[in-house]
Amino acid sequence: MAQQDPQGKPAAAGIDAAVNGVTATSQKFQAFAGEIAQMSKQSLEHATETIEKLRNAHGLEEILAIQTSFVKEAFEHAAQHTKKFSDLFAAFPIELTKTYQEAWTKSVDAAVQTTEAARKAVAANVERLSDAVRKE
Repeated sequence: MAQQDPQGKPAAAGIDAAVNGVTATSQKFQAFAGEIAQMSKQSLEHATETIEKLRNAHGLEEILAIQTSFVKEAFEHAAQHTKKFSDLFAAFPIELTKTYQEAWTKSVDAAVQTTEAARKAVAANVERLSDAVRKE
């Protein structure tokens, strides 16, 4: 996938690392979306069940008990999903930073190697030019 420079080293290593970073980011967003979808589904099911219970209720005490139970369970579900979101959000910057840190390190290493190769090539050219001037 990476293109080769004239010396045979991967010229697109930084690009590959950036693509890997985007992949990791999109996977985290998919996890967020999955959690939101699951939370929405559970919330809808819970509300539907509660409405059915309320339709079949036979008195004010039963209605109040159903509503109280609904609110309690809704808060419990919200707390569970908040914990999951918190865990996902906490891991997200660490993973994202790690991915781009690796890309940055690879890019810097490639730049150092390229600069060193260029320095050697310039030194050799200067040496040849000096030899040619001395011979004349």
